[in-house]
Amino acid sequence: MKKGSTASIEIKRGHLTARIKNLKQKDWVKASKKLGLWVPISGGKGSHKVAYVEEDCDRANSDNLVLTIQKKLIPQIQTDKLKQLVAYGAESGEFSEDDVWRVLGMLK
Repeated sequence: MKKGSTASIEIKRGHLTARIKNLKQKDWVKASKKLGLWVPISGGKGSHKVAYVEEDCDRANSDNLVLTIQKKLIPQIQTDKLKQLVAYGAESGEFSEDDVWRVLGMLK
């Protein structure tokens, strides 16, 4: 996934974004795994966790990094995480925005 600004990503179900403000790092890790991303047990630096495109990817190549998940998540960061997942799903064709909402438990 090419890194870029998520500002241009339009969330179709924007009315649900207020519901993600209390999610924890473990919720984002669980959702990433359900979407087929690889989250190594060792995590990232310090208390951060990371999600890669797949287990056998080159971790030194930043294009394979989909998401960095901080321990302390404020609402704005949560919206950014949502946009990053939606952008990767759309670009890769691996999953849709609705799939992201479902794994976060916000959509049936």
